[in-house]
Amino acid sequence: MRFIRLAALVGSLVLLVATAVSVVHRRGDLRDDQVARVEQSSLLLAQSVRTSITRAREDVHLAAIASEDPTLDDRALAEELVRFFPEAEACVADAAGCTGTDLFALSDVNDLAELSLESDAAIDGVVARAQIGVDDASESLLVVRRVSTGDGEGVVAMRIPVAGLVSDATQSWIDEADVSSTVVTRTKRSADVVNDLEVDGNRRSIDQTVGSPFAFGSLDLSVEATRSVGIAGEATARYATLLTLGSVLLLLAGWTVLLEGRQLEKRASTDELTGLVNRREFERISEEAIDMADRFNTGLCVMVIDLNGFKQVNDTLGHQFGDLVLAACAERLVEAVRDTDVVGRWGGDEFVILLPGLAERTAVRNSAERIWNRLSGTPVVGDTTMTASIGASIFPRHGTSLDALMRTADLAMYEAKSTGVSHRIADTIEATEALLAEQHHTTGSGEPAPVDAAPPVVSDDYVGADRRRSPVPPPPMPPTAPMPPPDTVRSPASTTSES
Repeated sequence: MRFIRLAALVGSLVLLVATAVSVVHRRGDLRDDQVARVEQSSLLLAQSVRTSITRAREDVHLAAIASEDPTLDDRALAEELVRFFPEAEACVADAAGCTGTDLFALSDVNDLAELSLESDAAIDGVVARAQIGVDDASESLLVVRRVSTGDGEGVVAMRIPVAGLVSDATQSWIDEADVSSTVVTRTKRSADVVNDLEVDGNRRSIDQTVGSPFAFGSLDLSVEATRSVGIAGEATARYATLLTLGSVLLLLAGWTVLLEGRQLEKRASTDELTGLVNRREFERISEEAIDMADRFNTGLCVMVIDLNGFKQVNDTLGHQFGDLVLAACAERLVEAVRDTDVVGRWGGDEFVILLPGLAERTAVRNSAERIWNRLSGTPVVGDTTMTASIGASIFPRHGTSLDALMRTADLAMYEAKSTGVSHRIADTIEATEALLAEQHHTTGSGEPAPVDAAPPVVSDDYVGADRRRSPVPPPPMPPTAPMPPPDTVRSPASTTSES
């Protein structure tokens, strides 16, 4: 089962990593594609604008030549001139030949007309004297050509909105590329400039300037993509589902592994039968508590509790019933102490309690009585009532280590059991002959015990045996009346016969 949990954890992690890597690659591809579309759109926009400028210049040049023919109608020639440039305006010869506004009234048109007489410009191999400028007020392009004839001079002028410089095919491609483009006029003359790609958050843009065809002014062209590609573009929903699924699986697998780890940790520190801390965990907690008590001089108490007559319960009612008794006794011990106290099972029918901050004998005695009353006040399981013998030791009075406190508390508990009282505190024990005999480890011949015998436990004025290293024998049985000699015992039959 643990292998399955680990496999699920690894599998969910692999799914998350693979999806994340795929998302990163997909997002990078979308970004690259977006940059490519911006660059291509910028090239197409510039090409379309330059092509329109060249065509307008050629058309104006040709219209100026045609206007020298007196048989042609100037207005018709102007209308033919704007046919390829929607929303454009043109004037041929004079105001009567205008399709809209009288462009000859504009000062910029007159300036361009003068320049057209002074230079010959070649565009794509075609000689064109038409001059180009900008009308910043109307965001338009001005194209003007003046011609001289024998009868006088003729002027052709055309004004084209900058939006009309972009062909329909180019605009359609830009729209499909999901980018936006702008063409604006600038009064300042400039050379042709193409800037590098700029990246600002989700914005990718390229700006460039078209200035070489102009007598004055220039055009600024910009193409940009501002739409976010999201997590993975159109595949965002699919990748989001995979990421969510991987996250859920990872959380579930991680939670089960963590839960199993906590269960193992709890199992290692908890007594399975009673739910109390086991001996190892109690020792660890007690060592830390003794450390804190020594540092802050607060004192603490350790109690050893041994159930009376538990062996008889096991022998007569069975081990399963005995387990129920142990669990019930453990529950009552927990109920009888404070939340800060620690109750543990030391082994068998023996329990231990750590009471931090409890250092006064009166308080220890009151706690022991409360524990004893709570345990033995009512039957624990069915009609079975249990009593206990409690021994207590106080830090640092009876020892400065857990081992010393446990040995003195154990001696006090055994003295309580042997004398029939509910509890004893270590320094109130009176040395009995049995304990003194155990302390000196005398042999039948009165010889002292070997040198390597267990050392005695000293608690204040009391010296007793270490029951944990050399168990104390049970107290001696009370003396019984001596049996009469055999010859003085007569059976009823013999008595009757003698009578």
